[in-house]
Amino acid sequence: MTERRMERLRPDQFRRLRQEMPLAYLPLGILEWHGPQNPMGLDGVKAHAVCRRVAEQVGGIVFPTMYYGPPPASNYVEVDGFRPEFTAAYGLPDDHFATNRFRFGDRVDQWHLFGRVLDQALRQIARYGFEAILVLSGHYPLRMQQYVTIGIQRDFGIPVWFGHEGESCDPPEGDHAGWWETSVTMALEPDTVDPGAFPSAGEPNPPGVGGKPVSEVTPEVARHNLERAVVGLVSQARTLLEQRAHLQQRKENR
Repeated sequence: MTERRMERLRPDQFRRLRQEMPLAYLPLGILEWHGPQNPMGLDGVKAHAVCRRVAEQVGGIVFPTMYYGPPPASNYVEVDGFRPEFTAAYGLPDDHFATNRFRFGDRVDQWHLFGRVLDQALRQIARYGFEAILVLSGHYPLRMQQYVTIGIQRDFGIPVWFGHEGESCDPPEGDHAGWWETSVTMALEPDTVDPGAFPSAGEPNPPGVGGKPVSEVTPEVARHNLERAVVGLVSQARTLLEQRAHLQQRKENR
């Protein structure tokens, strides 16, 4: 398997891979509760691993995951859907999540800060000579910052796709730490998921977990759902490259 993780590439490897396919992948994630069965960094773990799978088929280079979004910036379940089970599992007092004890600022300030951080990350990718960018948001609410990509496309003529792994499926998929996210993460990084923490058949999902029952996740379901996600994103990546070619042709015709 060709190494495509940006941070692990030597300059000669980076140059060769970028020249072969000038497509960059930027995974996004945050750290929050994803049930007792999943890692707290599921969003970024999932996004990065999916990007690597897509890059194996399409080409390009995968940048390090950008973990950001302190409460209450990114619709954290630990804040917007607080349950005492979260802090009990963490061994922390409730007021670490149920109040603004740590003075993160209001939501508008936090979204603006995240927007600036994302904008800088995209400009860094542009500086490295990429001609198309696929931003994969493991934490779905981060897609609300899609407006940031407009400036990159306008300033540099670089097409950017910003979405999550389930929206390109037919039908679209997505949840919070439920059947979909748990299954995809289990297929990608099985050591991070604990099937022993799944509810028994017929029991409700754990607190803070939304979507279809986690109890219905099996290795077969996990492999099938991952395949669906990768197929959809490969299609998105190829569409992005078609847009790149179209923009280049427009430049040449000016």
